[in-house]
Amino acid sequence: MNKKLIGNKAYIFFDTYDPTRIVHGDGTTTVSMPKTWYYVVGRGESASGVPAGFDIGSIFRAPKTGATPLTFKIGDRVMPIDPQRFCKTSADYSIEQGTIDVGDDCEPGASILDGIIKISGSFSGFFQEDIETGEFTDITLEILNRYLAIASDDGSGAYAITEQTADIMFLMILLNNDVKSGQMEKWLLTPIILPSMSSSIGMSDAQNMDISWQQGEGRPLIYHVPRD
Repeated sequence: MNKKLIGNKAYIFFDTYDPTRIVHGDGTTTVSMPKTWYYVVGRGESASGVPAGFDIGSIFRAPKTGATPLTFKIGDRVMPIDPQRFCKTSADYSIEQGTIDVGDDCEPGASILDGIIKISGSFSGFFQEDIETGEFTDITLEILNRYLAIASDDGSGAYAITEQTADIMFLMILLNNDVKSGQMEKWLLTPIILPSMSSSIGMSDAQNMDISWQQGEGRPLIYHVPRD
């Protein structure tokens, strides 16, 4: 019997590209941490500990505890991803493939696919803050920092500025969070950029963020992995 996927079982996670976290393989001491997600920044030319088929710009997950770990070789560069949950109110995505007109007077109006995939979408959620400190949550700040510099003032003369950044983010959508141990998790993975955001702050509105996203530099994937 088949079952349908529903939207409230799809969970959204994010992380940010950070070059200071890149792991450089040396073939001996640098091994993958169990069940860690990695973004492939580079692959060794003569040999690579990155699984075959995961080219630069791909995301993959290291084996679970007790399995044979991966040893990253010289030239391998991977960035561990630490997904943060975004509590969505709505979300959507679309996937398009470009076409090329190859029509002529024998076959007018003919087209072929150009092989270039474009994925984009949007998501919405509320601004989140810590109930004790009043600070924005980390994921709220990460998103706001894509559009604005963030200034911090402790009220006692200490100031800090986090400049606005255009670094890519990693969108990781778990499409079926209701699966049981041993069943397959299905993920939509893609690096993204965030071109626009809007918010509602009407008198009777909860403050929310409506955000559009587009595929960034990297490779979108549907990723299957058993749930432990």
